[in-house]
Parts: sequence; C-alpha cells; structure tokens
Amino acid sequence: MKKVFHILAAMLTSSFAFAQEEETTAPPATTWGGSADAYYKYDFSKQMNGLTSFTNSQDSFELGMASIEAGHTFGKASVFVDLGFGKRAGEFSYNETTDKDINAKFLIKQLFFTYNLTEKFKVVVGSFGTHIGYEVLDAVDNKNYSMSYAFSYGPFFNTGVKAQYTSGKFTAMFGITNPTDFKSAMDAGSSQKTYIGQVGYIGETGSAYLNFTSGSSNPASDENKTQIDFVASKTINDAFALGFNATYAKTKNDFDSTLDGDWYSIVGYANYSFSPSLLLAYRIEYFDAKDAAPSLGTLTGSNVFANTVSLNYKVGKLTIIPELRYDAASNDIFLDKDALPTGGSFYGLIATTYSF
Repeated sequence: MKKVFHILAAMLTSSFAFAQEEETTAPPATTWGGSADAYYKYDFSKQMNGLTSFTNSQDSFELGMASIEAGHTFGKASVFVDLGFGKRAGEFSYNETTDKDINAKFLIKQLFFTYNLTEKFKVVVGSFGTHIGYEVLDAVDNKNYSMSYAFSYGPFFNTGVKAQYTSGKFTAMFGITNPTDFKSAMDAGSSQKTYIGQVGYIGETGSAYLNFTSGSSNPASDENKTQIDFVASKTINDAFALGFNATYAKTKNDFDSTLDGDWYSIVGYANYSFSPSLLLAYRIEYFDAKDAAPSLGTLTGSNVFANTVSLNYKVGKLTIIPELRYDAASNDIFLDKDALPTGGSFYGLIATTYSF
C-alpha cells in the first residue's frame, strides 16, 4: 500500500510540474520585417506625365517608402502592425496627409487584430489593405515598379471588421468598414459604411478570386462606388507565370446624376525567370474611362493602352529594377516636350527595393 502511495504521489508531482511548465512557457517571440524602395525616373517628353500612383516625378531621384512590420501570435489571437514612412506611404494614406507633410511622418498602413474562432473561421478587426486587385502597395511585393491604372483608381484600404472562412482550397470573406480609404469615420465626416466580400480558390499551381466592394468612397463629394473585381494567377512551370486582373467600377452621386459614371480595366501579367537572380516582367493594360465620372480627373472621357517592361535583378535581399513604360491614350491627356497636349507618354526608370 505504501508503495502504491509513493507511485501516485510521484505521478501527481510530475503532472503538476508539467502543467506548471506548460503555463509558464514564454509566448512566441514577435516577428519583425520591413522593406524600403527608391527610384529615378526620366520622362522622354521632359514632363511629369504620370497618371498612376507613386511615380509622378521627372528627372529626379526619389525616395519611395520605408516600412516596418511586426506581428505576434499567442493562442488563437494575433496582431499585425505595418508602419510606413515616405512619399509612397503618404500617397497611400492621402486622406491623412497634405502635400506639405507627405514625407514628414510615420503612417499606419495596416493595424489589425485576428482571432481564430475555429481552424476554418476567423475574425479580423482593424485597418487592412484592400482585397481588390492584383498589385499591392509595397514595391518589394510587385514585379513592376510603376503601378497600373486599375490599382491607382481602385480602393487602397479598409478599416472595420471582416470574417474569413477557409475550407480546403476554398475561401470566403465578408466585412463592414468605414468609407473606403478612411481609417476613421469621424475624419470622413460620414457614418455611411462600405461592404466588402470575396470568394476564392487556391490550387497547387494557381488561384482565382472574385472580389466585391460597395459603399461610400468619397463622402466630401457624396460619391458612392461599387466595384467588382476578378484576379487570377497561374504558374506554368518553374520559370514562367501568368497573372490576370479584370475590374469594373460604377460611381453614383447621391444628389447629381450628371456626376455618375463607370470605368473598367483589363490587366495581364507575364513573368519569366532566366535564373533565380534574373526575372523579366511584362504588364499590359487596357483602361477605359470614356464614361467615367468627373472625379476621375484627366482620364475622364479617354481610354489608355499601357505597356510596361521591367527587369528584376536580385542580389541577396536587394532588387534592382530597370523599367520602360509606354502609355497610349485615345485623347491628348499627356504633355509633349513643348508642354502641348499629346496622346502618348514614354518614360524609363530604375528602382531599388530591399526587404529585411
């Protein structure tokens, strides 16, 4: 009997010690990362002809953006923080900056909390980059340095709550957020909400997503936008990959129907790797703004056929990107070397990106 007592005591002691060790185990360490980019651009018309995001300069060395990212997971919960500093971050958060201070402060690009209710279902709350489109804000994650028209005139980010369900190769998302591109509804001056959604398929060599967003896009002008977007990618082999983005946006003014309009864009991507350190990226885009709302600015009433060729040369974490781009428009929306209206824009740039 005494022997049995000692055995039970030893078992209880070891179990208690194991439980104590499990409870006091240190939480996972915070993960850190980041990136930076810069570029030089020369327009052969010697004008600032850029009508897309982040490269509106001429004959100038420009700093893009420095980013710092941190993430932490403990149990079923996690947090992700993404800070940006520089002109690119300022243009991304255009509702929070002015031309005077666009380069002068850190901005929260993303900050969101995730809670996994089950292995398949999670809820995300905070500010997160848009699910619309093929391209993303951080230059280090794109093969072309300049941006498409589809990216530039679509949503940049949303702030609110979304629920994500994933089962096998299929995924679905639905969310409710502040007006598009506003981190605060108070700053937007509107309590209108934006509704976002996505259904997707992720295969072994490709993926496809159908995306949706509808709601207030610019409360100051009483404009609401509904956008439907399709994104697909396919890896053909170890060297060759394709991408595709088709998007349609319809804007409606709450008080003046003459300010309504729509536009669409079709974008194709092809990437070919000559070696692990050398890749050629080609993007072709047709952007139709003939019936666009006046809020689209210079592009309204025109369409653009854009071609971009970029070489990616990798040296460790550093990527050097020489790029040539030619945009041809149906109307004279660009300027030639004499500052006269013309229908074409041709420029070259060389960019560097670094990830850490």
